[in-house]
Amino acid sequence: MGAGHKAVYVTALAFLFFLLFAGEGAVLAAQVEVEGELPGEVEEKEVISSVITISNIPAAADFITFDTDLVKYGDRPIYNFTGLELQSNKSRFELPVEDSGEKIVVQLNGRVPEIREVKQCDELTLIKYDPKLTGYAYYRIRLTDEDGNPLGESDTRTFTIMATEIEEFRGKMTLLDDSFFSVYLQDMFDKGLVTEANEIADHVIEEEEKERKEKEEEESPFSLGYVLGGIALLALGFILGIRFGGSEEEEEE
Repeated sequence: MGAGHKAVYVTALAFLFFLLFAGEGAVLAAQVEVEGELPGEVEEKEVISSVITISNIPAAADFITFDTDLVKYGDRPIYNFTGLELQSNKSRFELPVEDSGEKIVVQLNGRVPEIREVKQCDELTLIKYDPKLTGYAYYRIRLTDEDGNPLGESDTRTFTIMATEIEEFRGKMTLLDDSFFSVYLQDMFDKGLVTEANEIADHVIEEEEKERKEKEEEESPFSLGYVLGGIALLALGFILGIRFGGSEEEEEE
């Protein structure tokens, strides 16, 4: 085969691959629409409700897999498929696709998982926080064929759990001048002694603030002692001025 023929063959083969993948991508492009607010940051145990509509389902899809990090809340199911009379309380659910031309509507209900674990040891309360705060998913939707092979990439909507107590404690640690206390108290907090770590941190911050104020008063040239001394001198000068002024008027008379 000549060089010219080889070039034509390679070009034709590349073009066929392009058409194959371009056509496959066009076929596998399902559309996912969401009704309802899905914020990027939420608080733990916050209740979430949303309606997800999947349309343009490709003919090659045999199953649609739904997965969520939300947990069941109340009497409502996690997944409620409108028009199919189908519900599920499992976080991961696989739905067979019987008619690729129809759209699928699912009501998603759930609650943001808790990131704390509370244990009572006699009179001591331990509160442990899950270090994972990001990477949670409202949903992960993936299309697969009959053998479970994924068709294209999954459609995912994620969220981060806000931990107010953790952020507030981190803010206190930035106020500490003593690095030893900062490390020590953070270790207490991480081990579950949340109340005790906060109480000690508040006390240390208060004491450090008092020391700073006392130091500022000692170093300031306009401290309270100087101010009181100045007032006393002004008062003495005023009194002496009145007396001397009165004596001079008596001598003139």
